[in-house]
Amino acid sequence: MVELKSHDLGLLRLGKGIVSFDRFDADGLPTGLRDLGNVPSMALTPTEEVIEHYTARENIKRLDDIIPVSQKIIGKFTLEEFDRENLRIALFGEVGSYSIHGMTAAVVEGQLELWPTNDQGPKYHFQAWKVRLRPTGDVGLIDDTALGTMAFEFTCLNDAANHPESPYFDYTLLGES
Repeated sequence: MVELKSHDLGLLRLGKGIVSFDRFDADGLPTGLRDLGNVPSMALTPTEEVIEHYTARENIKRLDDIIPVSQKIIGKFTLEEFDRENLRIALFGEVGSYSIHGMTAAVVEGQLELWPTNDQGPKYHFQAWKVRLRPTGDVGLIDDTALGTMAFEFTCLNDAANHPESPYFDYTLLGES
């Protein structure tokens, strides 16, 4: 029998935070960490691809092993602030210049961070060393019924060359050693 413990209301979290991105230039060098503005939602999704193994020794195939063949972390977030740099990311624009030259960057990669500001629950700092961003929705130009947003997905890429002990990301509880 499982011993029941009382639940801890201090572990219930209402997530809030500041999301920053350090976009890499064409040479893969950082251009500077900058606040992306108001980000009303952000989430991580761990995924795993597996091969299921079934025994062929009986009349009915029975699952006897599950073999992982790949794992990855993907995420998504939504931006609300239409500044030039955010639009450059959403429209695949190169870094720099006053105008946004859309569709001139093949990929958008950089470092992504979330600094927690929540009052309710534990505070975790998320820092992904190298992510690839991909816009996933409309960049509204006219809409008089709702405030505009820009939605993105990201995939955490391996950066073992610079972070051998944690090649993808760290998710660190603040305030504890």
